Amino acid sequence: MLHPIEDLGIERSRVAGRPENESAPPVLAYFELAVDGDPDRYAARLRAVLDAVLEIAATESFEDELPVDTIPAWFRGICRGGFPQAPAEPFAVAGRDRYAERTGGAMPWDLQNWLDRFDPDLEVRGWAWWDLTASPEEGAELRLWADTWGEPFFAWEDLRWLLYAAGARTVADPVLVKPEVWADEDSV
Repeated sequence: MLHPIEDLGIERSRVAGRPENESAPPVLAYFELAVDGDPDRYAARLRAVLDAVLEIAATESFEDELPVDTIPAWFRGICRGGFPQAPAEPFAVAGRDRYAERTGGAMPWDLQNWLDRFDPDLEVRGWAWWDLTASPEEGAELRLWADTWGEPFFAWEDLRWLLYAAGARTVADPVLVKPEVWADEDSV
């Protein structure tokens, strides 16, 4: 899916706060998340990474290596090629290990490779952030909502990596629903 520059700004505003109900697409995807620790701190970590990355995507050329100084150190430290001198945060180490277990031993993403997924001229990122809500499901604390343009199958391994690296214990596969389901939930 293409992510035009103006859409990146709109997506970034959704990272910062709940979108208007009327702006919802006809279909949304959600991912049930169980997280380590306080869900609000987890949400802040996710938002900090995405805010920085979407700013980079909207303002930088993807011709050369991208600047990473605005990306939180904990995320740079857990990615390959990111920030090796920084000690890895325990939640990120646990998330990296869970990601590897879930994906059959896959190593952490290389930071520049992960950032390349946000290139507005490429069609590799199959999702856009929509919202984060408290989950009504037993055993899950949060629901991450994404706009997938109604596609039931879409590229989201980059998102799975972020969700685990931020401290998710579990990340369920996406479920497509009408936006009314999202609208009835409280944002975190």
